[in-house]
Amino acid sequence: MLYPIKIERINDKLKFTWSDGLESILSVKFLRDNCPCATCSAERDEKANIKLPISGQYEIKEINLVGNYAIQITWGDGHNTGIYSFDYLRELKEE
Repeated sequence: MLYPIKIERINDKLKFTWSDGLESILSVKFLRDNCPCATCSAERDEKANIKLPISGQYEIKEINLVGNYAIQITWGDGHNTGIYSFDYLRELKEE
């Protein structure tokens, strides 16, 4: 199983160093916009539904380990229901 051995904050991005040596960098905005929780997933499915940014939405307050398989991010607006599995994080690609 692949897992991050290090997560670093670099300005407005998170750098993940994986157990196989690969490094991936994802912006905080991209991570929030791709939150895997049910509410955010449903909002993304409603393509015509345009949301205005909420204060603190793209600020990370805290990152916690969830078992040995995921991280949970608490955002500046209080949102924290997204569980980012290591597999999901590894698959995310920012263009």
